[in-house]
Amino acid sequence: MKNVVEVWDEPLVRRLITRYKGKDPEQILEEYAETLLTEAGQSKLPVNVEGIASLQGIRTRTRSYDFAGRIYAEESGQLVMDLNADDSHPRRRFTAAHELMHTAFPGFTKDARYRVDDSTEGHQRHRAQEEYLCDVGAAALLMPRSLLLNRFSAGRGLSAVENLAAEAEVSLEAAGNRLVSLSQTPALFLVFEVMNKPADRSDVRRGVSVEPRLRVKYAAARGAGLYVPRYKSADANSAFVRALGQKGIVRGIERPPGLSSGPEYTVEAKAYPRGEVQRVLAMAHISETRREVAVVAR
Repeated sequence: MKNVVEVWDEPLVRRLITRYKGKDPEQILEEYAETLLTEAGQSKLPVNVEGIASLQGIRTRTRSYDFAGRIYAEESGQLVMDLNADDSHPRRRFTAAHELMHTAFPGFTKDARYRVDDSTEGHQRHRAQEEYLCDVGAAALLMPRSLLLNRFSAGRGLSAVENLAAEAEVSLEAAGNRLVSLSQTPALFLVFEVMNKPADRSDVRRGVSVEPRLRVKYAAARGAGLYVPRYKSADANSAFVRALGQKGIVRGIERPPGLSSGPEYTVEAKAYPRGEVQRVLAMAHISETRREVAVVAR
């Protein structure tokens, strides 16, 4: 797996790398998740994440909190995991898996570290490195590589995302991120929302009317040099914008926002509104026609 982080410089992440003699930290978290699954005898979806926590001696409490989750060691040494009862079932499952991953880091109980996470499932490069790695490990725990290969793939588009989310009891975003991370070919999973870009906020505060547009909230990418900047707006004629006004999947062959050059992508986009938030999810991979041309050119 190719890292989205160029330099691992957080002290705790450096300690983790040192403990495992220089191994890639993403691989460390993947292997830690596999160890937890093996110890718990988990070999099918959905994974019983709270059962795994219990087996690790962690007491879980589910109540209304103003955060997604936290994990800490009491003075007695008892590990406690608190989960927000107000969150959806898929989000709470991901949070539980994320909190479990904090125990992979050196000195968790000895340092009496108290981890509070306001949000999880980000799987984005701008998150703190420990939090990003815990998202990676949580995805590996809830959607084990061995259970996904040959059954789900990014190349099968949004239907694979929907099927995996339902079977693994995770969110659509978590499923899409995981499929892209395991893809053997360049792929993108894009999350769009109708919103203003940060630069518009000062105008909005002054009462200036700024029309919100469909923009990239974040994108998970697999492929050398493949990166879609946050807040890039989608073209008005794109499959992404056209998906806003339809119920089903909209398909197209185009370049995602921010990719001004290079090959075109086969795109699937669909509106998945969340309350009043207008949201579009999309899966994109290099167009088969373009791929064939590239092979011939070589």
